[in-house]
Amino acid sequence: MTAYLPESLAQSWRVSGSRTGESSVLLASVTAETTVYEPADPADGVVALNESDIPTRSLFTVDLSFSPSLSTLGVAPESALEKAAPKAKSQFTDTLEDEALRVESTRDTLEFEASNGNAGRWYVLDVGYPVALEGDEPIYLEAEAHTAVWPLDSTFGMAGGVLPLEGVDAETAATADELDVDPERDRETIAKLIRTVDLGDEPADVA
Repeated sequence: MTAYLPESLAQSWRVSGSRTGESSVLLASVTAETTVYEPADPADGVVALNESDIPTRSLFTVDLSFSPSLSTLGVAPESALEKAAPKAKSQFTDTLEDEALRVESTRDTLEFEASNGNAGRWYVLDVGYPVALEGDEPIYLEAEAHTAVWPLDSTFGMAGGVLPLEGVDAETAATADELDVDPERDRETIAKLIRTVDLGDEPADVA
């Protein structure tokens, strides 16, 4: 399954990297291949302060594959959402923590209607984003992360993003403007991705 960014985002965002994680759910092993995107023209302050391979402002899409496939197990994705969505969120949390972010709490759990008409789960997490300080331990900027999970024909769609909520103090020589802090704009961008991303129609199951 290949994810295609919506046309409205494709010119302003570029691939930053990818990572793969594994877990298990519903008697199946799950491989999550995450593609991370960053602004095509990031603010200067962001480049200077990033202390993680996940950019301060970022989007992501996830290719979830199951072995054995959900169809082999006789499970429809719609019926498995209640168990699969929290597991997917947990795996996303692990990915953030592996990349040096600090996940503090789940602020909201929301239901939403995906572009294919299926009901999904949308999680908003309070996180701390690490910022390098010369000669000291990193400090953490207030940030938030979004991850949404919804049923497809044979697997699940998953997408989201991370955004900063504040700038930093004078010691870092960066301001909120240099970090391009605009939570409302970034939330709208993440929502646009989740509601319009094309995750393709090809099955992502592994027999």
